Amino acid sequence: MTTASSSSLPEPGLIEVPLDRLHAHPANPNVMSAERAAKLVRHIAAEGRYPPLVARPHPEPDDHWQLLDGHQRLAALKTLGHETATVFPWPCDDAAALLLLGTLNALSGSDDPLKRAQLLEELAALRPIEELVLLLPEEERELEDALSLLALDVDACLAELEAAAAPGPQSPVRSPSRCAARTSRTSSWRSSGRWPRSRVITGAVKRSPSSAAHTWSAPHEVRR
Repeated sequence: MTTASSSSLPEPGLIEVPLDRLHAHPANPNVMSAERAAKLVRHIAAEGRYPPLVARPHPEPDDHWQLLDGHQRLAALKTLGHETATVFPWPCDDAAALLLLGTLNALSGSDDPLKRAQLLEELAALRPIEELVLLLPEEERELEDALSLLALDVDACLAELEAAAAPGPQSPVRSPSRCAARTSRTSSWRSSGRWPRSRVITGAVKRSPSSAAHTWSAPHEVRR
């Protein structure tokens, strides 16, 4: 990997560029809160690497570069005292640069909530919650809410919603219901600071022989 001059219009490939020759594009709309910026700094410091920045040769001055993607990573590298950044050069004109600014940071997928919760559960089984809160976008309460999705009884939730939507007199809904209640699993996580490597089997809906009313069985854990 070499330190490149922007005037040479290098072939695509990773290069090392001094930070004082990297400049933010004035039209960059991407911003990050101070809390998330601090997490990004900690993440780069812990991993020792990061996705390459994307930059084009600067219109002026020569031998400088204008960022198209990676403004927050550049700020983090400066905070950490780095002297250079790994850059993917992307020569383009002004119009293409504006289009890239509008797409590189904006065109991305979104997390499926349940799959995100499963990912967080796996992470929490490997690292302390206190460490995850410092690195992940979620705050502690958001982590708790995401993980609580794994304790929901989906079939019971659907049955409750169907019963509520059915015509005719309605039986009062017990509170708290399985669709909204936090389980003891979440409380255990908060008190221990580490999510156990286990799956929660949520309570099933039981029908009383003498009544059509639903009763909820308590969840229990099965260790893997």
